Amino acid sequence: MKLLKGLSSQFLNDTASNVVSHYHFEDIDELAVFLPEDVRLTLLECEAFNCESAALNLGAIQFNFNHVNRNLYAVGHKQVGFLTFSMILQGKGQHGIENNRLVTEDYLFGFDSNREADLVFPGGAIYCAVYIRPDIFEAYAQAMNRLELDSRFLASNYACIPKSFPPLRSYLKQIYELLHQHSPLLHKPDFQQIILQDFLPLFITALTAQQEQQVSARIFRRSQLVKQADDYMRSHIDQTLTLTDLCQALGTSSRALCYGFQEMFGTSPMSYLKILRLQGAYRALKSAEPSNKTVTEIATQFGFYHLGYFAHDYKQAFGELPSATLKRIR
Repeated sequence: MKLLKGLSSQFLNDTASNVVSHYHFEDIDELAVFLPEDVRLTLLECEAFNCESAALNLGAIQFNFNHVNRNLYAVGHKQVGFLTFSMILQGKGQHGIENNRLVTEDYLFGFDSNREADLVFPGGAIYCAVYIRPDIFEAYAQAMNRLELDSRFLASNYACIPKSFPPLRSYLKQIYELLHQHSPLLHKPDFQQIILQDFLPLFITALTAQQEQQVSARIFRRSQLVKQADDYMRSHIDQTLTLTDLCQALGTSSRALCYGFQEMFGTSPMSYLKILRLQGAYRALKSAEPSNKTVTEIATQFGFYHLGYFAHDYKQAFGELPSATLKRIR
């Protein structure tokens, strides 16, 4: 116990100056900037987005919470210099997909540093990520005689821990509530010390070695096809594309493509394409100078030729007309 307290005292010296952060986002690009990962976010629903985000940064250990109202797809690079342990903290039975594998509220996932971030997470859920410096994780694992939590364990990327998860989940929910309540305790070094002393042993205790698990994991075998379609759509975003065009370009059937998108993203390929185009138009309108660009020019650039339908879908997705976005003060 003295050794663990000594470790937490040592690591507290690395606490960041900006310990607590709170944000409300209605723009997925702003949320992407807030996240420690370098990721691209894509909405999977053509509806207005919002997210309540909070973070506790103790330097060597960081807690990040995001309560999103819409399904999102995140892909990109993980935070450098940290192990990322992700979870659906509160999902009401919903599941996510991490690197083509179904994950539920019983899972920790994403801690293989050699894999890119690749996550579909459900709307209405609270998503939590804990970032731990590798040397700290190793030091605590060794101090607690958990030598099986080694590089092979981390490479497994998933831990299904339904029996040992409840105490860890409860503790993280308490941290989330303190952040939500803007508690002044979180700014006190003594309280930060308590969190470090309590959390890391609890976290290590909750982890179950992968070889001890008997879990039948669902793998999404059409995920590669969906990603190829995603890449093709993005590279041809300014061209007229039909479902037949996509299938011919990818050498697949419409049935396989539609099933893959429904399985991965919960939507059809053409609905997903429309979301990509709407987001592209939104970004272009945000950055355009009203004196140099018109809504019509930007709409047609992204494949929208009926301006009435475009304005309707745009307002449904972003809560304002495209003309309002273009005129917004920057």
